[in-house]
Amino acid sequence: MTSDRPFADAALGRKQLVILIAIAAMLAGTVTGLTAKKAIWEGWVTDQLFQVRAILRGPQEAAASPVAVIGLDQTSLDSERLSSLPRVLMTPVLAEAGQAILDAGAVALGFDFVFAYSADTFVDPSSGEKRLLDYDQPFKRFLFKNRGRIFVAHTEVGVPHRSFSGAAGAGGVRSVQVVPDSDGVVRWHTPGVPLSNSDYLIDALLGAAGSIVSESFMPIPENRLATSLPYLSLIDVLALSESDEGKAELERFVKDRIVLIGGLLPFEDEHRFSDRFLPHLPAGLAETGASGRPPVPLLDTAGVLVLAEFISAELAGRTASEPSAGSLPALAFLFAIAGGMAGLFLPLAALPFVALVGVGAGLAIALLGLDFGIMLAPGVMPVSCVSAMVVASVGKVGILQRRQRTLVRLFGHYLAKDVIKQMAQSEQLPELGGDTRHVVVAFIDIVGFTKMSEKLADQDVVRVVNACFDAIGQSITAHQGYIDKYIGDAIMAVWNAPNIVERPEQSAVDAAVEIIGLLEKIRDITGQQELDLRIALNAGPVLVGDIGGEHRRSFTVMGTTVNTASRIEAVAKDKKVRLAISQSVADHLPRTYPVKEIWTGQLRGLSTDISVYTLDEPEMFMELVGPAIEGRGKSGRSKLLKFRRKN
Repeated sequence: MTSDRPFADAALGRKQLVILIAIAAMLAGTVTGLTAKKAIWEGWVTDQLFQVRAILRGPQEAAASPVAVIGLDQTSLDSERLSSLPRVLMTPVLAEAGQAILDAGAVALGFDFVFAYSADTFVDPSSGEKRLLDYDQPFKRFLFKNRGRIFVAHTEVGVPHRSFSGAAGAGGVRSVQVVPDSDGVVRWHTPGVPLSNSDYLIDALLGAAGSIVSESFMPIPENRLATSLPYLSLIDVLALSESDEGKAELERFVKDRIVLIGGLLPFEDEHRFSDRFLPHLPAGLAETGASGRPPVPLLDTAGVLVLAEFISAELAGRTASEPSAGSLPALAFLFAIAGGMAGLFLPLAALPFVALVGVGAGLAIALLGLDFGIMLAPGVMPVSCVSAMVVASVGKVGILQRRQRTLVRLFGHYLAKDVIKQMAQSEQLPELGGDTRHVVVAFIDIVGFTKMSEKLADQDVVRVVNACFDAIGQSITAHQGYIDKYIGDAIMAVWNAPNIVERPEQSAVDAAVEIIGLLEKIRDITGQQELDLRIALNAGPVLVGDIGGEHRRSFTVMGTTVNTASRIEAVAKDKKVRLAISQSVADHLPRTYPVKEIWTGQLRGLSTDISVYTLDEPEMFMELVGPAIEGRGKSGRSKLLKFRRKN
């Protein structure tokens, strides 16, 4: 009973295994790719895509923005008018600036400040007197007068003083919280629906501008916000509001725009935003007031600018949203198919280049999607492709090629390994017939087998024959020969088929000499001292290929060359030599080989005379009564070894 362990995967053909590996690779690639969505590194890739997009587009003047920013920056705080005024006491100034902005035609105004304290409630600790009573009245009147157009901020930890909340009215206080991705970078905003009831300041200002948005969106920034959004310092607004010319200039700046007022002081209310890798817009291309802009932080962005970008991008149609359901899995599956096919059918050395192409193609599609307002998670397609390719290539190496090596190793005992490899790769039988090729054919016969088999039990006969064939077969294989078949007590071997042998005649003769040199060892192993060997070699064209039918076939060589080799064995028997070679073999041997003619005549079945040769060495003769050959005797073996070493 034979074990089926080596054939554990043989129940499935190669095609079925390829299909299974392909399916596994595609599923694994698709699932792995989809898990890359929202991965912590994917945001970095997204921001890099924005950078690549900006580089490809080149420097461009910022389009007219529907949002402007008024900043309480260091320039304003250092100005003569505001330098002596504590920030907590700036509500009258903010009311003055805010009213000037609304009067200049702004659509709505948002304060990115949490007015948590009212100066009206401050008490002199020494006297208990409310010295600043009614100090905030101008700001409260301003809020009350412009209800519905003004919104003030609250955060998770800070809310406006109740007097300001009351003056702003219901819906006048909105959250300025923004939600970062897993890597701490702000990219997405999910609006509340309807916008008028949303808790977010972004939604309130979008609603005031007439926008209708209900899905999460991502702004597509084109430059660093600190260099591109329309910007005025607070002190510039106050200065412009003091003259008619200034008011006209202020109107040109804020008319029909949403305006946000917030702080732009270093390290205050800064966020990591997706504009962090983008180029700076040259100063002459952006709308800026007389006081200029604050310095641009290295990577962070002021919170008021982030709020402004969300509003500006949505109103300008410069946003991207999630793709429709099913489109991302479909793209992941397509990339998994491509990666799986590459892993299965391309050489391993080519896979790193294919991986680079897959990654590049995935990123290119994600980049193209931005132009259509779709944010295709950039990590999904590359990860799908590479994952599927890895699974497929591992399956190919670990299963298919292992299975192929197993088949070659197992069936190589019965067929030529080159033939097995071809069949394992193609999953098809070779065509019946074959090609004509120049080969050397050898017939190696065990002499005295009949007498030996009469004396031994059947099992001992098999043991002796197997021992002989094993030793002979190792020499044949070592010299690039192929054992075509076993014919009773004889071996038929071929050189230069199915493999290619550079000098088949010399390789065949060297193998024959080595086999004859093993004769004493074979006798010792088998215990049969009378055992001998006879080898006949012939070279010429033969038909190499499969013969038989669809149900039973054999790889072999056929032709006159084979028949002639068989006839030469009869000459070897008659001349009592262990090695007989035809002239076609002798003519291709180096001159150092001691070739000697032993017979000339016409072989049975042939119409022309041929010459048969042997090597002029004692080991080639079975009896000392053979042809008189100089140097035969004890020195003969050393001569044989000498010429073999030389060649």
